[in-house]
Amino acid sequence: MSMKRWFEEYAKHAALNFGQALQGIRYFYSHPDVDDLAPRGSFKHFARSLVIRTKRVANDLFFAAIPPHWHHTPEELTAICGVSFPRWFQYGYCAWRFTDSGDPKTSLLDVDRRWDPRCKGG
Repeated sequence: MSMKRWFEEYAKHAALNFGQALQGIRYFYSHPDVDDLAPRGSFKHFARSLVIRTKRVANDLFFAAIPPHWHHTPEELTAICGVSFPRWFQYGYCAWRFTDSGDPKTSLLDVDRRWDPRCKGG
């Protein structure tokens, strides 16, 4: 594998994970998985959301730092190269805008912007 390819995979993977981390920071006060446990806007909702978001932001930053080659298959790494750098960031930061295939959703009217693929309801 060329160094150029290795760095492309690393950078795009880091962009995805940094996007996820920033999404977690943006919505640190609220998480969809807590909606059934406490009313939105309550201190209990805030506190439980903060716990989930803090763990996920730490996880996202860790995975942004380590090479994707340590935990992704060669097939997954090949797929990384077929998508632009800015789109990988968007997949992390605003995953709610995209379908499972990576295409933009046709309607965003009823979308919960706090959502990410790791949510229980997702």
